[in-house]
Amino acid sequence: MPHFLKQTTLFLLLLLSLGAYAQKKVLDSLETALKSHTKSDTTRVNLLNNIASRIFQTDANRALVLLKESESLSGQLNYAQGKAKSLFFTANAISEKNSDKLSWEPYYNEALTAYEKLNDKAGMSACYHNFGRLRFLIDDYEKAESNYKMAIELAEEARNAKRLSISLRGLGVLYSKLGQYEKAIDIYKKAVDLDEKSGNKTGIGNGMINLGTAYKRQAKFTLALEYFHKALEIKQQIGDQPGIASALSSIGGVYSLLKRQSDASEYFKKALVMFEKLNDKSEIASVRTNLSLIELSNGNFTEARQGFEAALAIFQNINQKSGVADVWANIGTLEMQTNNRDAALKAFEKAAKIDKELGADRELAYCYLKMGRVYFNGEDYEKALFYANESDALATKHNILDFRKDVSRLLSEIYYKQQQYKLAFEKQAVHDKLKDSVFSPQNIDKAAQIKYSYAYKSRENTLKNAVKSKDGQLQASQHQKLWWILGFASLAILLGIGYAIYKVRKLKMERKQILTEQKLRRSQMNPHFIFNSLQNVRGLIHNNQKDEAVDYLNQFSRLTRQILESSDENYTSLAEEIELLENYVSIQQLLYNRNFDFRLNVDDSIDTESIFLAPMLTQPFIENAIKHGLSGKKEGGILHIDFHLKGDKLFFEVSDNGSGFDATKTAQNHKSMAMDITRRRLEHYSKNASFAIKADNILDQYKNVIGAKVAFEIPYIYEN
Repeated sequence: MPHFLKQTTLFLLLLLSLGAYAQKKVLDSLETALKSHTKSDTTRVNLLNNIASRIFQTDANRALVLLKESESLSGQLNYAQGKAKSLFFTANAISEKNSDKLSWEPYYNEALTAYEKLNDKAGMSACYHNFGRLRFLIDDYEKAESNYKMAIELAEEARNAKRLSISLRGLGVLYSKLGQYEKAIDIYKKAVDLDEKSGNKTGIGNGMINLGTAYKRQAKFTLALEYFHKALEIKQQIGDQPGIASALSSIGGVYSLLKRQSDASEYFKKALVMFEKLNDKSEIASVRTNLSLIELSNGNFTEARQGFEAALAIFQNINQKSGVADVWANIGTLEMQTNNRDAALKAFEKAAKIDKELGADRELAYCYLKMGRVYFNGEDYEKALFYANESDALATKHNILDFRKDVSRLLSEIYYKQQQYKLAFEKQAVHDKLKDSVFSPQNIDKAAQIKYSYAYKSRENTLKNAVKSKDGQLQASQHQKLWWILGFASLAILLGIGYAIYKVRKLKMERKQILTEQKLRRSQMNPHFIFNSLQNVRGLIHNNQKDEAVDYLNQFSRLTRQILESSDENYTSLAEEIELLENYVSIQQLLYNRNFDFRLNVDDSIDTESIFLAPMLTQPFIENAIKHGLSGKKEGGILHIDFHLKGDKLFFEVSDNGSGFDATKTAQNHKSMAMDITRRRLEHYSKNASFAIKADNILDQYKNVIGAKVAFEIPYIYEN
């Protein structure tokens, strides 16, 4: 594997691990809450449903156990909303466990009845969406469309943007499958617009995959790759494993169509590993089909046949007719390449029959194109012309550029054999134009190569003619000059390679040094904070405040545990950070005889369980506000702590009504070990050496100092 591909693979694995870690952290916190909350109440029902909703794709059996308890407990408590959710997720878990898709329907019907009794239109929309998904998977496209439209209507009535976006994408996938690409693209863009307005990254990522697929099917490969890579980036950010796998597979599909089979294989193999972990049989079969196509393109017919047969068995087992048709079409292509004309026609006829039943025009156009080619190779030009025209009509109807290109070439060859030279020329011209449209980046590269080759040959001929016109002495001089040039060029290349190696090693050393410094700073910070807290306990004991000292020690022990737990973590949730801060400030209130109150505000729009940041980034600034701002107040002190979002950026602000910063000692030049370390940590996490921490005095209307505030942006990772 080339070195840059190894680096890419390692980076991808790092992102996947980080996403999986964040998801596991949230799930672990829910599991812990469930163990500690043994009371049979609505809180336990919600915990059971929440955990099941997160694990039903990866552990359907355990999800069903949790949902059974949830449904039973909801019935005992007469908790209708909880029961409706447990029924809905039971249906989802059954759909993951049972490949017989029609067996899912009764469970969704039961959930729908529960939501209808509650007049919960968002829940009803979710059920109809899954009816649509079910019908789509069993290739009943007419009912699928009807169900998706009902889901969209209910989501609009409920004013639920997330549900509306999901069902719009479902309808778009259906239209894309039917070859109605422009219609699908319009719907996908509406869904993405809704998700962007609501900040739904999962929806945005799914929309990008949908748009990429539609453009790929239109042979607009540059656009398709752009959307697939955007989707992959988003899915990695939020740790969406099925979404990452889907994006990887989609990118592989585009590279395969562009004949970059090495790159395609790389992405398909990564996707296959993930789909196997998720036990997604449909996607496993699809990726195996694509890998078999690469084997076929490389002339490995035995391996290709084995792969196609394995994929066919999976699709037949899960009763996915569209997948069965795709594999038969690929087997037909294999038989064509191994000169088995009759076997190829039988395979294409099987695929075409299924595609015609399903209304899958794109796939049907492919089958007709290949059947036309088989008849052409067998010199049956009338049948070849019939199937070529059928394929051309479907490809033109849905503007499938790559099929139109190939069928134009076939028609040109057929007309030539029939001695209809004018028609042959016209179809060849159409082929050439479409070829430029579909593969323009490759044509540009090829043109550049031809131009370079021509220029090189021209220069070579000129030099040869010049050399022939010179005498022997001039020839010797030119040879000597050429050797000097070659020697200098070689030396320059060697120096360049040496410098590149030096730069790579230097970068590696710098990265290693940054990581070492970061660990050192954090190891310094925790003892520093603990030392200050112990000094506070000592002061209380020295002042004979025994009860306060005991309270302080109890809270301090909890706080110490939190600090020690966070010391080995690179990231902690905002919820955990807030809990630590509340505990810390409460301890400080004891120390300062409650001469100040504090207010901690978190925007309602912030999901504190889904935002992860470096631990203890804000504590030193709060400590500074108390020690230098409020310590001189005997009573009436106020400490404000605020977390808020501006767009997708998270900001922290701490303010007090203390003495403020004096002219000689501003927050920018104030130095303490903890604040200095924290400033360096912020610079490291934000990758910004000039990271800004804003510190100002708070002034009244007469320009008198009535307090101070410090604010800065917090780098974070979002996990939905």
